Amino acid sequence: MSDKKLSDLPLDSEHAEENELWNAIGQIEMEEPSASLRRGFYQKLEQASQPTPMTKLRDLLGFSGNNGWITATACLLVGIGAGQLLVESGGDDTVRLAALEQNVSMLNRTLILDRLENDSAGKRLRGVIDAAYLAGDDAEIAGALLQRATEDRVHSVRAAAIDALGPQLGTPSIGRKIMDSIAEADSPLVQLALIDLVLRNGNKKQIDQLLKLAEDGLLFPDLSRHVLTSLKRDVA
Repeated sequence: MSDKKLSDLPLDSEHAEENELWNAIGQIEMEEPSASLRRGFYQKLEQASQPTPMTKLRDLLGFSGNNGWITATACLLVGIGAGQLLVESGGDDTVRLAALEQNVSMLNRTLILDRLENDSAGKRLRGVIDAAYLAGDDAEIAGALLQRATEDRVHSVRAAAIDALGPQLGTPSIGRKIMDSIAEADSPLVQLALIDLVLRNGNKKQIDQLLKLAEDGLLFPDLSRHVLTSLKRDVA
């Protein structure tokens, strides 16, 4: 059996001359590509779909998308400003060290805020981990962390952000938002993270609110029992 086939070309043209040409071309036999040619094609296709080293570096640093470019620009401006300050300091080691520390701090803060807003769940999770160390001293980072804890579409990111907010539960605005989120949680994982946060860090008023939610059956059944058992209350 022949391993050749006819070409598949359009044959419907408005002009007779074109139709005649297409008919003639359509009679040309085409050889099937060899096995080595097929393998080469798919290898090149796979290579073309792999991210380049620059793309990997950009994603690692969180510089993907518009927010990433804003971060890169901010870092550049911070670096220029720190360099100018070093020049003006005239070689004073103390001033140079302070400028360097400020530069690193501002860069780190900018990167954390950018990661917390990244489209990648992995990048947001990395941002949550880094933000946990700064939330107590930076209201903007605490607010961004709270947003991840109450609104993130990925439950594991929300749970991590909730856990990271532990020491901030006593802040009125954060405490109210966290307590309001407990009964509204649509995932047992998220609700468990909220409950354990309150059990570990909550004040008496917050503990009493949590107990009432459990007694009123407003938590997932297993979690209601978890709350009652943890607070040494009778479980039905």
